[in-house]
Amino acid sequence: MTTTSLDREKKIIELLQKQGSASIQELTEAFGVSNMTIHRDLDKLAVAGIIQKKHGGAALAVPSPNQCAMCGKPISERTVFIVQLESGEQKRACCAHCGLMIQHHAKDSQQALTADYLRGHILSAGQAVYLLGSELTICCAPSVLTFGSQQDAQKFQTGFGGKIANMQEAIQYLHTKP
Repeated sequence: MTTTSLDREKKIIELLQKQGSASIQELTEAFGVSNMTIHRDLDKLAVAGIIQKKHGGAALAVPSPNQCAMCGKPISERTVFIVQLESGEQKRACCAHCGLMIQHHAKDSQQALTADYLRGHILSAGQAVYLLGSELTICCAPSVLTFGSQQDAQKFQTGFGGKIANMQEAIQYLHTKP
């Protein structure tokens, strides 16, 4: 069976997600291709930041503390969203859009914090005021910005549009957007 490089790359990622790592030998046997073909596939995935090549194999790339756990983008302290898990692990996101997605999908989420977009201070994500779909897209789309007060969110809405919401409404909004 002949596979394209895109098919192999997708299957390599799936295999690494299941196993954590794989040797070049395992990959050549799994796909029936040469070592060089696997090396070329792994090089593409490594350049994209999806995997890390290691001597004799590869493993999934671990996001740095300054990379979003959801999309991999750099994290700005002005838009950071932090989800604290019961295990003590923290998942950091680049923006409220990604943070709410992590929060929603994490079964053991204990607490969530976010940065007030205007003032920069950290506040409880449950008490934040969300501005959804404004014309200003700072990071991921659809745009979701967080504010510490209803008044700040309304002032920002006046200039950039969007809908003001609480955290539950923001999560629902993200799940209804294509």
